[in-house]
Amino acid sequence: MIQGRSEFTALAPTSLVVAPGESLAVTGRSGAGKSTLANVILGLVKPDSGTVSVQGSLWADTSTSPERRRRHLVQSVPQDAQASFVPRWTIRRSLEHAAQRLRPDADAQALISQAVEQANFDASLLERRPHQISGGQAQRAAIARALVPEPVLIVADEPTSALDTTTSHTVIDSILRLTHDAQTSLLVVTHDPYFASRCDHLLTLTSAHQHA
Repeated sequence: MIQGRSEFTALAPTSLVVAPGESLAVTGRSGAGKSTLANVILGLVKPDSGTVSVQGSLWADTSTSPERRRRHLVQSVPQDAQASFVPRWTIRRSLEHAAQRLRPDADAQALISQAVEQANFDASLLERRPHQISGGQAQRAAIARALVPEPVLIVADEPTSALDTTTSHTVIDSILRLTHDAQTSLLVVTHDPYFASRCDHLLTLTSAHQHA
């Protein structure tokens, strides 16, 4: 896939496959196209050429019908978890919103209970608002939110950059364990050597063609 702006190429030709239950770390210098790659996979940026496929089907514009019903298949974990939540909502309300928006025909509370357990999020904090929980718990809440619709792929862009080393390592180990156990693919953009070393595969973006 290639994504460019005018005469500037934001992402060089890149080919990659992330199998179920496996993790891929994407590293590289600033401006190499790491976040652009994540946004292309999430459907937030349209590549000038190339395609993205999920479960063997082309990943088209999920803002239109009938692709809208497939949006739950690919979810994201943001860099700043606390800022990604609606401040006046409780964590439970945010998870309910994700369930109702992405899996309207499913049992929302059952999905939430499962996701909270998988993310190792403290269920006693569900009635709190984002500013009332720690950065580490907010990151776990964001992971739980991504897991609510039972995706096949999670894309995480620097998900632990705002955390201290100890909390970061705990969150990293949790993400890798739960995605492996759930057979969910994980693509993570990271500058963290520990995170990169713990993933199954590594893709380093440069100005050359990329393969992983």
